[in-house]
Amino acid sequence: MKKLRIIIFEDDKSLASLIKQVLLLKDHDVQAFSDPTACPIYRDNKIECPKSVPCADVIISDHMMPNMTGLDFLKLQKLRGFKAQNQNKALITGSAMHADSKHAIDELGCHYIKKPFRVAEVLRWVDECAERLQ
Repeated sequence: MKKLRIIIFEDDKSLASLIKQVLLLKDHDVQAFSDPTACPIYRDNKIECPKSVPCADVIISDHMMPNMTGLDFLKLQKLRGFKAQNQNKALITGSAMHADSKHAIDELGCHYIKKPFRVAEVLRWVDECAERLQ
């Protein structure tokens, strides 16, 4: 399996740590942030993704985040030319999603993970991401 560069946006520190540790055990490069504003695409209203290759192979974002929702963040990434495959982005949520939000996720082509989830579910999806990248 290919070693992936994975970024996690999750404000629940224990959940972020759990996902990060499990993915590190699978020998992936993992960074975790508690807020999507850590991404340069968010910080500058005019910047487009400056790299010709993605800064991450996989993005996992919680939906309810400080400063903006995970869904809004993923929309912004797409708008600004983030290079990662849409199928390799996942939105995690513990709340019921409105029909509009589900439609937006489908339009973005992102994966959706409902809390509570099993770690094996996330690992299986990350393996699918690796297969898409080979």
